[in-house]
Amino acid sequence: MSLSLARILNLGRIARTPAVWGKRYLAQEAVSKMSAQAVVEQTWASAHAKNPAFAVERELPLPRSRKREVGIFIAVAVVTWGFGSVIAFNYQRMTSTPVTAALFTARHNDDVCRELGRQLNFTSAFPWISGDISHLKGFVDAEFDVVGDKGIVGHLVLKSRRTGKQNGEWHTIEFYVSMPDGRKLDCNV
Repeated sequence: MSLSLARILNLGRIARTPAVWGKRYLAQEAVSKMSAQAVVEQTWASAHAKNPAFAVERELPLPRSRKREVGIFIAVAVVTWGFGSVIAFNYQRMTSTPVTAALFTARHNDDVCRELGRQLNFTSAFPWISGDISHLKGFVDAEFDVVGDKGIVGHLVLKSRRTGKQNGEWHTIEFYVSMPDGRKLDCNV
């Protein structure tokens, strides 16, 4: 009597396993002989809470509320966007044509150079430029601190308006450097 290799392996596997495993093996063989539709129907029919192989009966945990985390995220996002917007708008004012032209003109003014020094520049790498600059609407109101190589800090003020529409002429209303003692050094050309 000759046994096939597959049959010997199957008999050996059943013999080596506990009785439960052998029953599962036999159940798998029975399932493999069934059609796919019958397997789906049998599985769907046995899918209920009373079937211990399908579900464990226990209380579900309550879902954690994430309102606090979402609130913190939104607050941080709003503060970050707001701070970034303020920095971006200030940088736009700092690099605008009227501010750079005013700083250039003040650098070459003899009175300002005598009082503050030759190396006139902003007080820091990122100075605060207060006021509004709108080329489209035709007004410039800019104020910022400047310092020369003598170390004295002055406050530059530039106010200018455009007459007419887009291609109108610009008129300077105020352009001076205010000194710490209250004097105003006129920078008009």
